Amino acid sequence: MDFVVGRSAPVTQTSNSSSEKGNFIEAKVLHVREPRRRKPNPDSRHQESRQGTASSDPAGARVLVMLVPDAFRLPDGLDSGDYRVFLRFVRK
Repeated sequence: MDFVVGRSAPVTQTSNSSSEKGNFIEAKVLHVREPRRRKPNPDSRHQESRQGTASSDPAGARVLVMLVPDAFRLPDGLDSGDYRVFLRFVRK
C-alpha cells in the first residue's frame, strides 16, 4: 500500500499533445470539386451585376468543402478574407 502526502494534480482535459503545438484545427473533407469556370460574355454591353467577383478560380485548383467540428476554435471574421489557411494532410 502506498501513501501519498500532499494534494493531487489538478484535473485537466486530455488531448493529443501534437495537436496542442501550434494552432492546428482538425477538419473533415466533405467534398472536392473542380474550380468554377466563367462563361464567355457574348454581349459586351452586359455589365457584371455582382461586384468584387471579377477574378475567376485558378485553372489547376480544387475547391474543398470542409467540416470543422470544433467551430468555436475558428477566428471571428474568417469569411472576410483577412486570413490565410495552411493545410496539412495526414492519412488515417
